[in-house]
Amino acid sequence: MLDYTLKRSKRRTTVAIKVAEQKLTVYAPFYVSQTEIDGWLKTKQDWVAEQIARQSSQAERRQLPLVNATIKLFGQSVPIIFAKGPKSTWQQDAQSRLTLSISSRVKYQEANYLALLERFLHEKLESYIEMRVHDYCLQMTEDLPAKLKIQHYKRRWGSCNKRRELAFNLHLASAPTWVIDYVIIHELAHLRHMNHSAKFWQRVCHFYPDYKKAESWLKANGSSLSW
Repeated sequence: MLDYTLKRSKRRTTVAIKVAEQKLTVYAPFYVSQTEIDGWLKTKQDWVAEQIARQSSQAERRQLPLVNATIKLFGQSVPIIFAKGPKSTWQQDAQSRLTLSISSRVKYQEANYLALLERFLHEKLESYIEMRVHDYCLQMTEDLPAKLKIQHYKRRWGSCNKRRELAFNLHLASAPTWVIDYVIIHELAHLRHMNHSAKFWQRVCHFYPDYKKAESWLKANGSSLSW
């Protein structure tokens, strides 16, 4: 039987499960017996095992920069040097080597190195996207979006909403710039067409004729961009 944490609620009317950080939590009403819950969970064992395996794989990939001491930035390998200093900071030299420095007094040093690495990638990607959005808006005779942000997505590379706010997946920092440019144009095209209609794809194709090549690259390599 699967190990799980059971949380009951008076207001809940159905049984539900959640897998987070490779741990299983079951939510259930008070009137559902333990036997019923265990029997129901048996029907979900394969799904739960798949979720735990996926989260375990993601956790392992997240640790790879610390193990391999390298990261991809805009498609290029960047060596990482782990150092200690008076405060948390990063610095990239003329040879593109990235030095991540944290205080030797901080707890959870691996987590701090990873957080610092995320700040580095966030800043690099945000700077590049801001520059290219400005350039492409001029080419596309499009007003600048109301807001740009970088965040984590599981299943998308970017998003655009009716408030003219654009968001981009942080993992794009590891992709070649020509692929990032495609995602930028894709989202900018949504400022006029909030769908994937023929007119939308015509606009994408006009400003990025090789868009199918970029899409194919993302399908083939997207899963390896997680860091």
